[in-house]
Amino acid sequence: MTLQISADVDGVVTSHALARAGSWLAGVFLSATIVIAAILIPLTGRLELFVALLGLIVVGVGVVFALRTPAFVRALLYTLIACAGLYVYAMVAAEVSVTIDGPTPSSDFVLLSMPEFAVLVVGISARSLARSLVLGTLGFVAGPGPVQVAAWQQGMPLALDVPVVASYVALGLFVCALWIGRRDAARGTAVMSGAALAEERDVALSRFSTRASSWLNDTVLADLRSLSVSEPGRLAPEHLQAIDRDLANLADVRLILDGPGESSSSRKLAKVPLLVSLVRDGEQKGLRVRVGGDLDAVNSLSLGVGRALDRALAECLDNVVQHSGVLEAEISVMSSPPELSVMVSDAGVGFDVDTTSDDTIGLRMTVIDSIVEVGGTVQIWSRPGAGTAIFVTVPAVTA
Repeated sequence: MTLQISADVDGVVTSHALARAGSWLAGVFLSATIVIAAILIPLTGRLELFVALLGLIVVGVGVVFALRTPAFVRALLYTLIACAGLYVYAMVAAEVSVTIDGPTPSSDFVLLSMPEFAVLVVGISARSLARSLVLGTLGFVAGPGPVQVAAWQQGMPLALDVPVVASYVALGLFVCALWIGRRDAARGTAVMSGAALAEERDVALSRFSTRASSWLNDTVLADLRSLSVSEPGRLAPEHLQAIDRDLANLADVRLILDGPGESSSSRKLAKVPLLVSLVRDGEQKGLRVRVGGDLDAVNSLSLGVGRALDRALAECLDNVVQHSGVLEAEISVMSSPPELSVMVSDAGVGFDVDTTSDDTIGLRMTVIDSIVEVGGTVQIWSRPGAGTAIFVTVPAVTA
């Protein structure tokens, strides 16, 4: 296949990258705050600052988990935990700050603002615009809001924390722009998917024509040559049987599609442990799995790529069993170094690829995550009533 479609239309890779970036950003602000608070302990003799440090640690853990979990409810919970730790820190830090000699700082004190910046990033890695805005707003309301209250309770004058408010607005605009870009990418990918499907059909027709020509040469033409050199008169019984067999074979199109024959494919399959395991697991669930193509190339995959491909294909076959309405699937392997492509297809009920229902969440998350993590791509072709085809391409570099 010459046209490869990016697998990040659902934002998986982007979300992972933003989660790492958000974790680093939050870590910088929290680390700076921890260092300053730790320095204040010997200077002020206030041991309760250790409690403030524990609160900052809770903030860091909550923010990192909120950024990295794909579950929205858990992200909300981790955000609230981070905000609770921030409130504990603010209570202690504000109480100590007002007792230090010099002018009393206001509620926008820098030692209170830096952890607030850390909490604001909790929503940037969410995989939908609505979730991202909800998480970011929750972090803004339940984070800086209680901090202002805690500072006021400890005697600090209230002051609008302009940098924190500006950062919240900037992050909101950032995620909006990001998701507008993702939407446009999804629309462009739909057009490219149509072109890719048309190309795949052309390739399949070309292969069918080539195999059909070869099969005709091996059967009809061979029989004609045999007839031309035969003596006039009644054909020998063994010759008649050979012609009858060839005519029966020509009536079965599967022999053209499958190439050398079932016995040859079975021998090839037996030498590929990864595919043998998938076929056996499918059979235990009542699924008939046909396997064809460049099977030997699967054995050349590195250990990590092989494991990722195994997870992805197993999830594809599970979806056939659970959701397709049929108990037959086909696995086709195509080797085009330095890549290996595998297509899992069925003739089931299909689904709308533009929706994300509970029936397709495992397909989207498990398959795409597994393949993208090893540098591959995934293309999903399906529509209601027209079956499903999952086209997976992975690096074929040997271990």
